[in-house]
Amino acid sequence: MKTGRQWIVACFVLVCSYAVFAEVIVPNVIGDPYEEDREYLTIEGFKVYVLPVQQYSWRGYTLEQREDERLRAIRRVTAQLKLAVTLLPPDPINELRTRVILYMDDTCEYKDPTEIPKTVRTGKIYYSPLESKDGTDRKLGRVTIRCYSAFVHEYPYKGIVLHELAHAWHDLFIPNGFENHQIKTQYEWSKECLHSGHKSYWKTNVSEFFAEMSCAYFFRSKDVPHTDMSMSEKNKALVNAAWQDPPQLSEFQPAVGSCSDESQLTLNKGEEVIDRKRSSIAAH
Repeated sequence: MKTGRQWIVACFVLVCSYAVFAEVIVPNVIGDPYEEDREYLTIEGFKVYVLPVQQYSWRGYTLEQREDERLRAIRRVTAQLKLAVTLLPPDPINELRTRVILYMDDTCEYKDPTEIPKTVRTGKIYYSPLESKDGTDRKLGRVTIRCYSAFVHEYPYKGIVLHELAHAWHDLFIPNGFENHQIKTQYEWSKECLHSGHKSYWKTNVSEFFAEMSCAYFFRSKDVPHTDMSMSEKNKALVNAAWQDPPQLSEFQPAVGSCSDESQLTLNKGEEVIDRKRSSIAAH
């Protein structure tokens, strides 16, 4: 049997272990603009604000059905965060936990009526920077998920949260953020030289380039190159250097000049089949 002293020591160790665990796994988001105003969930060490469903009807759903969709959306975010935490490097993940929040609400926005014959409500998923409420220059980031039912039914890609966390890492931790010279230079070269026969989403702009290359390197992108097997060596080196803590991009030399032999990259048959069947829904 343990003596009283042994029980006290055991309890002390347990409390200290819990405190350390809580600090590492559930850190405070420094300057979080919502922490004093709203309740939040802690999912995989990230703060996730989940607002109630709104009262208006969406595609004929009852309020009870929309409450169910809200729970399904939470489960989906949990699965996607678990995937991101498993695949992305642990040190960057711990940094992101201290600077990024997730915000979910039931705002279902109208699509542009010029794009479709009739008006349809839909959701939206995007990353945006936030200012710290403590008056410092320390930037925060927010991943916003709007319209629970749309998130559940209209966004089948399993790496969408990973994609948005890549935006956050790019903005908050890469030197000069979205204006980083090495990433911009490599993007311009890649857009001109790689996979010219494909209208891949990463060709939209430099931030989508980095996010999609990160998805392809660590998981799977919706568009070519789907995985690291089809990535150029330069882009693999870029992602690897960028996801160090701190990033090691000063050592990365972007491809410049005329297109090299890597511009002739082709997909294997399996990748070509996947490309033909890829989802038309893109992360924002």
